[in-house]
Amino acid sequence: MTPRPLEQLGTRAEVIGYFEEYMLQRYDELSEMRLRRPLIKSQLLEVNGDSNSSASIQNIFSRSAVRVKPIDETMFLVADTDKEIGVAEVLNDRIVAVYSALERSEFYRWSRRIAEGNPELDHVWFSGLTFSVLWDLVTQIHPPHRFTQIAFTHESVFDIDAADSGEDEVLLDEEAQDAEVAERRSAKFRLTDRIGVLKDKLAQMQEIYAPLHAISQLRFPAPDRGGHDIYADGRVTNRSDTFTGHRSHLVFLSQTYANMLRLTEDYAWYSVEDSVESEGGYGRIVGAPVVMHFREPLEQTVFDQWIKSTFERRKNRFRLWGRPIRLGATKAHVYGLDRHLWQPIFLELTACGLTAILPKGTCGNTVHRLVANVQLYLDPRVQVYVGEKSYKDLVRQAIDGGMNGSNEPSR
Repeated sequence: MTPRPLEQLGTRAEVIGYFEEYMLQRYDELSEMRLRRPLIKSQLLEVNGDSNSSASIQNIFSRSAVRVKPIDETMFLVADTDKEIGVAEVLNDRIVAVYSALERSEFYRWSRRIAEGNPELDHVWFSGLTFSVLWDLVTQIHPPHRFTQIAFTHESVFDIDAADSGEDEVLLDEEAQDAEVAERRSAKFRLTDRIGVLKDKLAQMQEIYAPLHAISQLRFPAPDRGGHDIYADGRVTNRSDTFTGHRSHLVFLSQTYANMLRLTEDYAWYSVEDSVESEGGYGRIVGAPVVMHFREPLEQTVFDQWIKSTFERRKNRFRLWGRPIRLGATKAHVYGLDRHLWQPIFLELTACGLTAILPKGTCGNTVHRLVANVQLYLDPRVQVYVGEKSYKDLVRQAIDGGMNGSNEPSR
């Protein structure tokens, strides 16, 4: 039976019922290995914190040539000029989810287009460090006999033989494959096994093979059957028999990520504030640098290609703009801009790591995109600190707030 057009859905209850029935049918097909229609997929998008009203959401999407029709104050039908895309929902003041039954590759291209072409939108970014904390959570809340799946992606694309195509592409799809044989490190594979088995073995394997730290996908088991596949760029594929369960996972992830953004901005925003302890008008500096330490120094050719690819291409993996000031063979300063919201960011890049300064007002998503892409393309074992606080501790703090349903990060 062909599903009815989304434009016929007029209420939130009808939307939930539509996707719920659709996933029940798909799960039966998935169980019998004869999937006739695509699964429900979601894309988590980060939006300007002041842009979560109904009118603002419509304006933001319209700038990407996307038509948005309100169902209620926080849910919208989404369509391109010639076809239906799905349904968008505002999950909190920082995150919007788009639910879709399009084919995987088509939906991925669409979500990339609107996020990369619109400065008011960005993907939600889960780094390997974030996934490692989420993996600890999976082992705590699910029994060891349940199955899960973990995927790993690390590509040394900044080696000297990397093709300079002018546009970079992140390959994180379930079936992404190399277009050619390249003489550089490329690790893309997944493990599917019982939680208890992976819990016992993964840490040992990571000690032996560094790319296993670059987790790019993690499956959260559903309560009864199947699970929810979370990807580094904020995509989530529903492989369970329920849409409401899928949405519950998205609510948790979005609240956790909103907490990560607020914590990052609280710790890292750099500014001068009036000191309450002084009557002489002196200010005090607040904010802390984001520091990333590479486990092994980059080779000269890799460092050069990293700088060239990031700051000489209009489109680049890090979504940054700037003109590097070279201070040595493997050291550069950049007074740049993040293409998301066009806010300033100051960087010191070296062969041993990078330091980022976020002036007050720069979106915290810049940091999480940096961390994710450094692990994917430079150093899977990178160590990250926001001031004196380790990045993983920041993620744990954000998850505690997400599990408690807090709208503010716990302190």
